[in-house]
Amino acid sequence: MKDRTKKILFSIMFWVISLTWGIIMTSIGLVVTLGLNLIKFAGVQAGYDLNIKTHRNGCSFITEVGGNWGGVELGAFAICGNYSEKSPSWFDHTRKHEFGHAVQHLVLGPFFIFIVAIPSACRYWYQRIMQNKGKTFPADWYDSIWFEGTATSLGTKYIDWLEIK
Repeated sequence: MKDRTKKILFSIMFWVISLTWGIIMTSIGLVVTLGLNLIKFAGVQAGYDLNIKTHRNGCSFITEVGGNWGGVELGAFAICGNYSEKSPSWFDHTRKHEFGHAVQHLVLGPFFIFIVAIPSACRYWYQRIMQNKGKTFPADWYDSIWFEGTATSLGTKYIDWLEIK
């Protein structure tokens, strides 16, 4: 089977599973993404540039909004801090990591919320709060727990594969 055919089949299966087994998070992601883009549209109409950008991300979508914060995976959609122009390498890492969570979501479906999403959010906020109190973390600390490390490796593997022409 040709690589292009495999990529098309992967994308089809990604969306079929996201819209069935993963419908809860994907529905939330769609509503949030549409809401952010409606806010952007309203801002443009009122003469403001809210700098909200939605990009294709592998076979999913990612929307940049706000300042320097991480990201959140919502099924076939992800939301992340707005830094593709300010820090392209950090954006590239974040978009791949969040796509890795999307792949985890395909496997875990509605259980993803309890097995990965909530623990990941707690870990993110713990690190953020402790950093604000002056604690430093080693560079590899965030990915040292299975669900974060796996998200980074899966996301890098699949995004790189999907985007090779």
